[in-house]
Amino acid sequence: MAGDAHDDPSPHPSRVGRRRFLGLAAGGLGAAVLAACSGAAESPLAPVVDASIEQSPTPEPTATPPPTATPTPTPTPRPVPPAGREVRALLAGTEWETPAILTHSGQAGPSVLILGGVHGNEPGGWTAAEAVAEWEVQRGSLIVVPRANVLATLALERTFPELGDLNRLYPGTEDGLPMERMALAIVNLAREQGAEWLLDMHESWGFYNERGGNSGTAFIGQTVAVRAGLSGFEMISAVVDEVNASITEREQLTMRGRTPRSAGRAFSRATSLSLNAHVPGLTPVLIEMGQQDQAVTRRAELHQLFARALLQRHSMV
Repeated sequence: MAGDAHDDPSPHPSRVGRRRFLGLAAGGLGAAVLAACSGAAESPLAPVVDASIEQSPTPEPTATPPPTATPTPTPTPRPVPPAGREVRALLAGTEWETPAILTHSGQAGPSVLILGGVHGNEPGGWTAAEAVAEWEVQRGSLIVVPRANVLATLALERTFPELGDLNRLYPGTEDGLPMERMALAIVNLAREQGAEWLLDMHESWGFYNERGGNSGTAFIGQTVAVRAGLSGFEMISAVVDEVNASITEREQLTMRGRTPRSAGRAFSRATSLSLNAHVPGLTPVLIEMGQQDQAVTRRAELHQLFARALLQRHSMV
């Protein structure tokens, strides 16, 4: 007799199916947990990447180019004037009209401006300037205004109140006193010609080295004033030494202006020594020869000696 179904040791088909399903399910879940715990995956939150889909490469970071420096523009060279001599009238058509003589070599070189006759009672200065205006130059340009205050030179007077004192009126104005207008004309001429040097030829009565207890402008003869610190200061000092080597002990020139304290009144902002503030690149020099017991011809010679020494250093004469 067949045994009872409850005594049959073989599992029931329906039970076998259920147990196998549960076993397989449990095995799959366990494998997944095992993989996660063993570090087979980098992170439980890492995205699943389908290898069948082509992935775009991550772009390399682009380096930011350094900023481009703006080049400094090269200054345009000043045109070299053609060789020749030109006479130009300053304050043309007025009673203060006076000539400026421009001598150009036709070769590149410095431009030197020389003034005489700023004060009419200093004939050594304007006599020398008239002679220098006749010089020929090998390089650069020479510009000379022999009698800047022509009416004062004709009267042998320092100046007149209605004219004004030219060496106290720089840089001048268009509608001021006659010498204010002349000051502006000189500044404009220096700018136009690119003047690098200004020699302003003056005279004083007494000699600086013989002044004793005296002071002031009456005892600044045989001096050369230039602002300390300007690019041309050392060259002017060398010119003074060169000139002194060829003249007598009494005629020796003294450099003034090595410090602002020693310069005194000579560095007033309205004198020719201030013109470097109004003409770029200019070194202004004020030269004073002593009149006391010194002939006007000798004073004029000394002015010319100084001017020639400066021009020779630039191979202009």
